[in-house]
Amino acid sequence: MNKSDFFAAQPGAARILQRMLETGRMAHALLFWGPRGAPLQEAAELTAQALVCEHPDAEGFGCGTCLACRNVLQHRGVGLYWNQRLQKKDAADLQEQFSLTSQGQRVSVLEHFDEATPQAANALLKFIEEPQPGITAILTAAERSAVLPTIESRCLCIQLRPMPEKDRSASLDTLPADLRQAAAAAGYGPQDFPEPDEFYARIMPAARQYLSAWDRPEGLLELQLNLFPAKGAHTTRPMVRLFLEALQWQVRQTELPIRDKAMIFDALIQGIEAVKRTADPALVLDQMASRIRKGINHE
Repeated sequence: MNKSDFFAAQPGAARILQRMLETGRMAHALLFWGPRGAPLQEAAELTAQALVCEHPDAEGFGCGTCLACRNVLQHRGVGLYWNQRLQKKDAADLQEQFSLTSQGQRVSVLEHFDEATPQAANALLKFIEEPQPGITAILTAAERSAVLPTIESRCLCIQLRPMPEKDRSASLDTLPADLRQAAAAAGYGPQDFPEPDEFYARIMPAARQYLSAWDRPEGLLELQLNLFPAKGAHTTRPMVRLFLEALQWQVRQTELPIRDKAMIFDALIQGIEAVKRTADPALVLDQMASRIRKGINHE
């Protein structure tokens, strides 16, 4: 997303950034937050480019073409630290890396900070509270309330709006056509699928197959054998979450009784929330299927 697109899509956030860049009073810590579908990564990239660009424009935004700007889009470069889900060891690595590069502008981008462990967030408290000159921290979060309050209070918090669903769907060109709409409805963007994967083509058929046997143990068994075997290469938190989001979308398209839909939605919502934080996605699937079968048996 370039500057013009960002101004058009997020005018409020863009004006805040513009004022800071024009006055040279950039906050030492920024928290971009908004629901899935908000361009959090794009905002972080645009801000990081403005801070490290070799030839910024008249308003202070990055040129987008110099080596420093291109490195930002690759999430690498001297003086740039990029992390998607912070662990305690990552916090130590960040502080050590920046202690070795004391010259020039240094930027740390910490995505999904609402999913950082409390230990990792606490380890960064002093780093964010008492920054060295030339260091800017950029955090992103889908849920502002899930960010450690002691961290949030030390950031300039900037809310972003979700992009229109049709725009997100059109941009998900690495996904099969039948998965794009489900992913867009769940708030996914192109940054969530940087590379094609043949596995994506199996998700929607598996969701439809599960809905044909959701009230029987065979439904879960089919998933465990053919899609998400224990310790399988694709039995990961992101893939299981994508499947649950796709299944949720598929349920909306069915003609199930309202009570059944509500019960399945409740089980899926619990599963999606659990898989954000659990280390065992296979267990999440088992618990989801168990809740659904129990719901049927309690009719």
